[in-house]
Parts: sequence; structure tokens; C-alpha cells
Amino acid sequence: MAYYSITKTTRKNINVYRVRVRNKESGVITFSKSKTFQNKAAAVKWAKGMVHKIERHLVDVDMELVDCTVAELITKYLDAKQNSNRPIGRTALYTLQNIANSDFAKMLVSKINASDVVSYCLERKKSDSSPSPATLSVDVSCIRKVFRVGKSMFGINVDDRPIVDAYPALHDLRLISRSNERERRLEGNEFEILLDALKEKQQHHCCQIPYRDIFLISILTCCRISEVCKLQWQDLDKKQKTILVRDRKSPNGSIGNHAVVPLLGDALNIILKQPQTDERIFPFNARSITSGFRRTRKKLNIRDLRYHDLRREGASRLIEMGYSVEETARVTGHRDLNVLWRVYVNIRPQHFLERKIKESD
Repeated sequence: MAYYSITKTTRKNINVYRVRVRNKESGVITFSKSKTFQNKAAAVKWAKGMVHKIERHLVDVDMELVDCTVAELITKYLDAKQNSNRPIGRTALYTLQNIANSDFAKMLVSKINASDVVSYCLERKKSDSSPSPATLSVDVSCIRKVFRVGKSMFGINVDDRPIVDAYPALHDLRLISRSNERERRLEGNEFEILLDALKEKQQHHCCQIPYRDIFLISILTCCRISEVCKLQWQDLDKKQKTILVRDRKSPNGSIGNHAVVPLLGDALNIILKQPQTDERIFPFNARSITSGFRRTRKKLNIRDLRYHDLRREGASRLIEMGYSVEETARVTGHRDLNVLWRVYVNIRPQHFLERKIKESD
């Protein structure tokens, strides 16, 4: 419902009329604009005209900061990201959709304070899912992101100050924290038994996915499984033994972030034996591959091994083979060498013993 109000005031000893036009939907102000006139008749005329436009959805003017619920702000943000050239990631999308369905999302953004954010995390912690501090940290980060851009993107009366103010309490209560850095690599004979099991799996008459070949390519190229499934025949350079990896994940966005990666070891031969039935070398769904890998791992009773750990396995093997961190980063695509070294490289103690034996020989 659109309505207006007129207030008479004095400015520099002159009577003026300040008119404000607003629109409410379900008790929430969705439009607000004000203007000052020296003549009351002009103020009334402008106000009635604005009300007429609002009710007929003809408004085409900038509006002042308005209010909305957290759920409505999230919806606006997701719609904007969907139509942008940098779509939102799967984890952030899932997280924001869950937040939008919570009681917290029913609150007006202008009324949110630090204690509301803490209460949201406490309620989440008590829920059946009982999320970890790392998961709650993602929740809070997503809320902060939407609040931070709400004012500039949509003219919503909101900023990220409540979330910033909530951080000390969230850390003190240990509700949020960084995720533990993984160090998992293939151990013992896990590489051999996985290789045999995946080979047997792909030889089944119902299976179309070359699990064994993709498993090896993931280690040899250090590519994420999503990147492996995007590799194209046209980007393969047989003479130089390289391939262009398109849209590699990056903090600045993956779109257009292409990189030429060397095909080390037996990687080129593995690629060349794939049938050219598609523009992609491995035209399969990444989630189907990881699901198949996970079932095989469970069948072999291999614990706490994720498909993404193969990226760490590949990077660590390169370092153990004598490649420098800079050379390894060329393969993995890391621009921050500290991240590569801290997160993705895990050199086994045996490597130093073997190297010492070679040096003594």
C-alpha cells in the first residue's frame, strides 16, 4: 500500500513542505522517497503522482534506503548473482538457501544486531545437524557478504557492522573457527589397491567412466575433478606435452582464469587413449566420479580419504621428485605459494631418509 505524508518546516526563515512517499508490503517498507517543496499544492501534486506510479508499478526513480527481511535480501542477492558473469559457488548457494529458511531470516535487516547473530549460531549448534565451528563460520561469512553489499546493490538500509561486532563473542564461545587443515595422503599400498579396484570397476559392462584413468590424471596434473572434466581436445598440445586448463578456481574468480599445465609422467598417453566422442576429453559429471570413487573407497575400507586429497598427493609427489615450490605451483595453479605449501604439500618423513641414503651412495 502506497501512501504519503507532508510535514511543514522552516528553512532559512522560509516555510517549506517536506513530503515523503512510502510503500508497505506485509508491514515492510519496500519503497521510500522524500522531496521538499516551497508550495504545499506542489508537494501534494508530486506525492499523489508518486503514489499513482507506485500502485501501477511505473516507478523509475532512485529510492532512498529501504528495509526488508534477511530472506528477501538473500533472494535479491542470489538473483543478482545468477544474472552476473560471476555466478555464486555451490557451497555459498546451499548455505544462503538454508539461512533464508531459518527464523533468523524472518527479521528485518535494519533491526539485526550482534546478539541476533550470536543467537542464530547458538540455535544452529543446538539443531539436529549440530554443525561444526568451521561450518558455522561459513554461515556467518555468507551473512556478512550479503549484508556488506546490500546497501550498494539494492539500496537496502543494512551494513555488516552487526556481524563484525558479533565476532568476539562467536570466537569466545567457540561457535566459529577455521576448518582443520588436512594432511591426508595415500598411505601404504592404498595407491595400488585403489588403482586395481578402479580398473576393475571401469571394466564392468555397465560402466562408462574410466575411473582408473581419471584417478591417475587427477594426481599427475594436480587438477580438481571439476577441471579434469572440463579438459578439451582442442586445448591439447601433443608436441609441447601441455594442456590448457580453463577457468581454474581463483580467489578473484574462475571465469577466464586459464592456465597451461605440463603433462608429466604418463599423463599424455592416458589422455591419448581416450575415445574422441566429445569436445571434452573426459565428458562425465564430476559428482558421478567422486561418488563412484567414494563407494570404491568404502568397499576397500579406506578411511578419511577424499577425492580432493589427490590434489595434495600430486603436489607432494612433485616436491618429493625434486621440483621447486614455484614449479609445483605452475602445475597446481596456486599464485600464493604459502597456501600451496601450507595446505597442499605434505612430505613424508620417509622421503628425507630415502634422500639421505641416495646422497650417501
